[in-house]
Amino acid sequence: MRDAVAVVIKKDGRFLLIKRAKKGEAEDFWCPITGAVEDGETQEQAVVREASEEMGIRVEPIKKIWECMTHDRDYRLHWWQVDLMDGRIAQNPEEVKEYKWVTVSQMRDIEQMFEADRLFFRTIGVQLSDSTD
Repeated sequence: MRDAVAVVIKKDGRFLLIKRAKKGEAEDFWCPITGAVEDGETQEQAVVREASEEMGIRVEPIKKIWECMTHDRDYRLHWWQVDLMDGRIAQNPEEVKEYKWVTVSQMRDIEQMFEADRLFFRTIGVQLSDSTD
């Protein structure tokens, strides 16, 4: 089983979600920035790399706050709270179709979202403090 990371950014009570662009890999699903941990890479390094690759942002990992299996059970997903060091977004269209900042209550209206993501934001995400930038 491989490891992957989820990058949790909360600002002004809203979470950054992306709409996935990769075909065949849950395309059009809304989720936090996510990606596989590469060989020889720590989870923290993967968090920084994925945030940069997908959204062109700089983040600093604070702490791991949760883990779960992905919907297809191919990955163990490690959820990391981060500080946003540079919030100037430059999304990578090969990875991300759109992005938005949403509250937990607004997530109820998003149709294409993994149940584990909903559970995380509803139970753990709501308790997190905002990221600094």
